[in-house]
Amino acid sequence: MPDITIWNLLLLAEIGFGIVLLLFLLRVSFKLNWYLPLAVYVLLVIVDCFSEFLLQTGLIVKIPHLLYINEPLNILVGPMIYLYARSQEFQRLKFIKSDILFLGPFVVSLLVYIPTFAMSAQDKIIEFQNFGDLESDVENFVWEWIFLVSVNFTFFSGALQRFKNFNEKIKIIYSDISKTDFHLTQLIIKLCMTIYVVELVSVFLTYYELPFNFVLYNIYDVVQLVTLVVIGFDALTSYKHSAAIKKGWLKLHMEDGNSIIEPIKYASSALTSEQSEKLKAKLVEYMEKHEPYLNSQLRIKDLAAETKISSHQISQILNQSFHQNFFEFVNSYRIKKAISLIEDPANASLTITAIGFEAGFNSKTTFYEAFKKAKGTTPAKYLASKRNSSN
Repeated sequence: MPDITIWNLLLLAEIGFGIVLLLFLLRVSFKLNWYLPLAVYVLLVIVDCFSEFLLQTGLIVKIPHLLYINEPLNILVGPMIYLYARSQEFQRLKFIKSDILFLGPFVVSLLVYIPTFAMSAQDKIIEFQNFGDLESDVENFVWEWIFLVSVNFTFFSGALQRFKNFNEKIKIIYSDISKTDFHLTQLIIKLCMTIYVVELVSVFLTYYELPFNFVLYNIYDVVQLVTLVVIGFDALTSYKHSAAIKKGWLKLHMEDGNSIIEPIKYASSALTSEQSEKLKAKLVEYMEKHEPYLNSQLRIKDLAAETKISSHQISQILNQSFHQNFFEFVNSYRIKKAISLIEDPANASLTITAIGFEAGFNSKTTFYEAFKKAKGTTPAKYLASKRNSSN
C-alpha cells in the first residue's frame, strides 16, 4: 500500500482542481485566445504534481517509465507565463520568430534526461531506489534545479517588466489606467516567482542539511494550489466579461495603438523655450479655469482638442517642464481638488470614496495610491487629521 499523507492528498487536490481548470481554460481560449499559454502552464503543473505524487508514494515502481518525466517540462513554465503576459498585454495570442529561442533551455534539459528516459523499466526502478529520497535527489541534481529556477525566474521577471513598460506608455495617454492595470495577472506572476524562490531555498537547505527543508517543500505545494485558484478566478472573471474586454481593447488600439507601441520622442520638436513657456502657461490656465480633470476618462487627445495644443506638444511640456507624464499631471490636479473637498466643512457628509469620484478619479485604488504618493498619507488619515484639528 502506498504511504498516503496529508501532503500527498494536497497533490491529489492540485491534480483534480488542475484538470477542471485546464478544461475551463481551453473553453475560455475559444473566446479569449491569450489564455492558451496559461492552459499549457496548468497542464505542466498537473504533470509535475502527478510525478511528485508517484515519487512520494512509491507508486513510480508500478509505472517506472514516468520517472522524471516532469523535469524537462518544468523549464517551460517560465516561457508559458511570459507568453501569457505578453498576449494579455496585446489581448491576443502573439508569436514572433525569436520565440523559438524559448525552447532552448527545454532542449538542453531534455538532452540531459534522454539517457534516463532510454533506460529499461528495471534500471529505472533501481534509479529510483538509489535516489528515492529528497536529500539524495538534491545532492545529485542540485545544479539542474538551479538552472531550472534561474531560467524560469528570468522569464517571470521579463513578464513583470513588460507590464511595467506597458503601464508607463498607457500613462502618457490616459488619466485613468484602472481598466488596463492587470493586477491579477501580475499577482499570478509574483506567485509563480514565490514558488520558485521557495524551491530554490529548499534545495539549498537540503543540500547543506539545514532544517525546515521539508516544511518549505510543503509550502511550495500550498502556494502552487493558491496560484491555480487565482488563475481560475482571473479566467472566470474574464470569461464573464469577454465581449466587453474585446470591444474595449479594440477601441483602445484603434484610437491610440501607435502611441502605446511607440513612446513619444521629442528630438525632432521645433518648440523654442519661449513657445514652450507660452504653451505651458496656456495649459495650466485651462486646467485651473475649466477643470477638465473632473472627467475621469480624460485622454491626452481630449485635452489637445480642448486647448488647441497638439498631443505631442502637451506630452513634451509635461515631460520637460513638469517632469510628469499625462497620468501624473492630471492626477496632481485631482489631488488638489480632493484636498479642497476634504477641507470644506460643507462636504462633511461625503465619504472618502465619494470625494475621490468628485475629484475625477474613477477608481478608489488609483485615488488612494495617488493621494499617498502626493501627501505621504492616505485620504482617510488626512481627513481624520483635519477633523481632529478643527475640533
